[in-house]
This record gives sequence, structure tokens and C-alpha cells, in this order.
Amino acid sequence: MESRHIVISGLAITALAAAIALGGWIPDGVIALLFLGAGLGLTYTGALIKRQRQKYSQLQAWVRALEDLHRAGTYEELTKHLAIALYRVLPGEETEVQVLSPAQISAGEEEMSVWADLLLQARTNPELVEKSDGSQDWFLLPIRAEGAASAEIIVCGKRKHDPQGLQAEDKEILRILRASAARVLTRLKRCQEQQRFMEQLLQIAVEAGEGESSGFKEHGRRVAIIADRLGRQLGLDEEEAKALHYAALLHDIGRSQLLQNADEEHPCKGAQVFSDGDEWKLIREAIKYHHERYDGSGFPEGRKMTDIPFLARIIAVADIFDGLTALAPEEERLSPQLACQVIQKATGSSFDPLVVVALTEIQLEN
Repeated sequence: MESRHIVISGLAITALAAAIALGGWIPDGVIALLFLGAGLGLTYTGALIKRQRQKYSQLQAWVRALEDLHRAGTYEELTKHLAIALYRVLPGEETEVQVLSPAQISAGEEEMSVWADLLLQARTNPELVEKSDGSQDWFLLPIRAEGAASAEIIVCGKRKHDPQGLQAEDKEILRILRASAARVLTRLKRCQEQQRFMEQLLQIAVEAGEGESSGFKEHGRRVAIIADRLGRQLGLDEEEAKALHYAALLHDIGRSQLLQNADEEHPCKGAQVFSDGDEWKLIREAIKYHHERYDGSGFPEGRKMTDIPFLARIIAVADIFDGLTALAPEEERLSPQLACQVIQKATGSSFDPLVVVALTEIQLEN
């Protein structure tokens, strides 16, 4: 029976009992029984409504949890959303969960030691593994991508001891979350493999172009590594960081199309390789303006300060740093510390002060 109908029935019974009592038609004992029945009916109704609300809330939690899981675009996002999902849908305030990688599970702490033992068991039993010491229950759930030989995400849980162990409903929740997380992990790994393949293909093309320019071997790769670190230090978002990486890797792509004495034309030639679509704008502009200088003394347009795209300002610093430490003739190369000092002297004239500070910070970390 629907909650609405039960409520109406309960109210009708109560009203009828009240009318009979007020009319004095039946003895007091019967009246008491009628009120008792009405009270029990209303109590049952309230409990049923509360239970249905709890089920509805749990269903909403399920929907949010699964939506968050399938939106995950990185390994870190997947583990974060999986941990949140577990807290949303596993009942009990005393349940604690962690989402770890196998490498994070060590025998350094007692709790980690328990999970390490469970992880060993999970190698032969890829499903849910449980253990109890009489006061607490532990469970471990390995999650692996399709075709993977071993688990890559480990769900570790701990809760107050229950003689019956995990309930069947809890195990079903974990099974569904495990299957959903495994599908997302499979998708992320395929994207990662595809990106790695494209990266290698691009690197081969860059090295082939650099081979025609004496002294520039692996210059693009080194500049990309430095630019990546600067980008992280400067807090670039994912889209900007990706564009910075590829622009840094390809910043000298225009050199292979030019004569040796036409150096100032290579940024524009490199930018022309990319179409005018918005999807290439960040990369195209970073390549075109990476030889602009902060005071306007650079080329090809003599832009200055914030008129120079930020990614181009980052590549400018990464480019000169590699030039001083690796690209220069061996007898003229500087140590990273000396190169950083040389670049600092050009702060505000050739280079963006913010980027130079970031370079100093990452050098101090080494």
C-alpha cells in the first residue's frame, strides 16, 4: 500500500475512534483498545514513510555516486570519487574506507599490515576479501582494468565487528561499485595508452625534424620537460598544461622549413603548421610568440608584457634555460644554478618575472 493511502487510513481510524469515544457509545475498555490500534497504525505509517525516504535518499546517493565515477577523467579523480561513493552508500557511521594503490599498502603500520595480508589473499581470490579479530572487521576489494594482470586500485574498509560480517546488501553495493570503477579504469588506461602512442609518434617526428638542424637534437623534448615543470609550478589547468607541453615540444618546428640565416621567421612558419581553428589556438600562439621579449624587444611582432600569451612567456624561459645548459657548445654550457642567475638578471626585460620566480623555485627543489 502506498504511504499516502496508509496515512489516510490511519487518520480515518483515529477520527472514528475519537468520534465513538466522544459519543459515549461503547465502554471505556473498548475505547482504549481503539486508540491503541489507531496509535499503532500511525506509528507503523510513520516508520514506513521514514524507511521509504531512506531508500529514496540511498537511491539518490547511488545515482550521484555512479555519475561521479563515470565523469572521472583522471586516475586521481576516480579514486577520489570512489572513496566518496563508498561513504555515501555504505551504511553505518563507524565504517571507514580508503582507496589506495597497491604500492601504498606497506607493512609499516598495523592497519596497513592487515590490508597487506588481505592483498596477498586477493591475488588468488580477485573478489572481496574479509578478515576479523573479534573487535573490528576489515575488508579489501581489488579493482583492475580489463585485461590487467593485477589490481591497480584497492578499496580498503574497516568497521566495528559484526558477527554476521558484511551483509549481502553491502556486498552487492561493493560489487556494483567495483564493476563501475573497473570500466572507468579501463577507459582511462586506453586513453592513456593512446596518448602515450601519440606522444611517441610526435616525438619521432620532432626528432626527425631536429636531425636536419645541427645542435638541436632533443632540444624540443628538454624544453617540454622544463615547461611542464614550470606549468605545474604556475598552477596551469589541464587544458593549458597540455597545450604548453605540445607547444614546447614543437616550438622550433618551423626551423626545418627555413634556411639557416632566416631564424627570425621560424616562429611564424611553425605557427602556420596549425589550422586557424580554436582547438589549436593556445598551441599556435605559444609557438608564434615564444621569441617575444617582455620589454617588447623580441620578434616577430615586438609584443610586450601581458600582450605576449602566457604559454609563450613560459616557453621563452624554458627555451633559454635549455640553451644555456644543454644547447650551447660544451665549453660554454652553464650549470642549472648559473643559468638561473643569468635569466634572473634579465627579469622584466627579456622574461616575465612570474615565470622567472617559478624557475627559481623548481631549481631550489632539485
